[in-house]
Amino acid sequence: MKKNQIAQNIARETMSELHHFIKVGMSEKEIETKAFELMIEKGSTSFWYHGKGALVLLGKRSIESMPGVEYFASEENKVAENDVVTIDLTPTVDGYWGDYARTLFIEDGIVAEEDNPQNPLFRKGLETELYLHNKMKEIWTPQMTYEELFFKINEEITALGFENLDVHGNLGHSVNMDEKDRTYIEHGSTCSFEETGKAFTLEPHIRLCGGSIGFKRENIYYFDENWELHTL
Repeated sequence: MKKNQIAQNIARETMSELHHFIKVGMSEKEIETKAFELMIEKGSTSFWYHGKGALVLLGKRSIESMPGVEYFASEENKVAENDVVTIDLTPTVDGYWGDYARTLFIEDGIVAEEDNPQNPLFRKGLETELYLHNKMKEIWTPQMTYEELFFKINEEITALGFENLDVHGNLGHSVNMDEKDRTYIEHGSTCSFEETGKAFTLEPHIRLCGGSIGFKRENIYYFDENWELHTL
């Protein structure tokens, strides 16, 4: 996992710097361009997800989900005084992936301190994402199938009054050298984590039922020779 860790660190550091870069009035395109520049400066040699290293969706577009080949960063959609922006980063180092997404919260024109928004709706979305990731770590076993995890986490999403926004309905995927080889956390994915032997992501893209803003949070998880689960 060494090179995956390098790629993931590039994504994590880039996201941290974007916290200080984003300002009211910036477009999705400006944020995407800066993210590309930062990841390249930090050593990303390519971007594994259809060549799109940063998927940036802000405001009303944060609830949108589309196949990667259809994604574009808007030049018209711009950061407001109180807003959300979901950013999904996919740097690659010599073919090894990073995959890291966060929702950034803009309050009174300033990006909130990481994971500490004050707006009650923003906090509810963040706390739900954190709960889902912690729940996964609590219930996960190597013998569990991707489909079983999908159903369990989707049940939690529904019970909390949220809905899954992903265009394909999935909640994450295995981490591979070729994106076509991914196994998804989705209905019908009947192989177990033990069988694939792969690290995987959890990335619920959710909103309150009928809500107008989306929330997304993604980490890579891997298991060691003792089947202990870790965050990359």
